[in-house]
Amino acid sequence: MAELFNMLKQDHQEVTDMLEQAIESKDPSQFPKVKKMLDVHMEGEEKFFYPILRNKDKEGMLEAYEEHKVGKKLISEISDTESGNETCIPKIKVLKDVLEHHIEEEESEIFDEAREVLNDQQEQKIVQQFEELKSQKM
Repeated sequence: MAELFNMLKQDHQEVTDMLEQAIESKDPSQFPKVKKMLDVHMEGEEKFFYPILRNKDKEGMLEAYEEHKVGKKLISEISDTESGNETCIPKIKVLKDVLEHHIEEEESEIFDEAREVLNDQQEQKIVQQFEELKSQKM
């Protein structure tokens, strides 16, 4: 059952690495790529992963959805900010902090709950759905 969790962790790592690179270099030019990755990743989690876990931990899933809303708001603000604007990099830092908090909870608490709920067939279906979504939108 590791394939789903490895795929999600890889997405998480790739996004945080790209945000860190933008912060360190003070160059937000790669942000559109980060935005696309996050948009697709969050859509996949919200459509395919979280609904299966809702009966196991309704409050935790509602919190995860709310964290996604905060992330989407920050992504929208960053996208609407000129890359040379002095607030662009600080906004990217805040987004990275929010994402790191979300990722930490997801990779520990939510993944543990998912391991209890999902069988191999469900996991494979989610992986396939994620891969199809990525191929359509990226």
